[in-house]
Amino acid sequence: MRCPHCEVAELVSDNRNVPYTFQGKTTTIPAVSGKFCPACGEAVFEAAESIRLSAAMLALNENPDSPSTARAARA
Repeated sequence: MRCPHCEVAELVSDNRNVPYTFQGKTTTIPAVSGKFCPACGEAVFEAAESIRLSAAMLALNENPDSPSTARAARA
């Protein structure tokens, strides 16, 4: 599948640690499965993985001072 954002490269299936920053606090959401563009960095996720990623981001948004918010969304 060609990248829907830049249309330059083919997306690559991979598991990656995804950084997320909110109000100056950064965490890493571990082992996110998706298709990633090597040209522009765009990522495309299946529905279940998108829900998991969103939950981890919301956890950081709700408690940006907790260093373990992303770990709670691994399940």
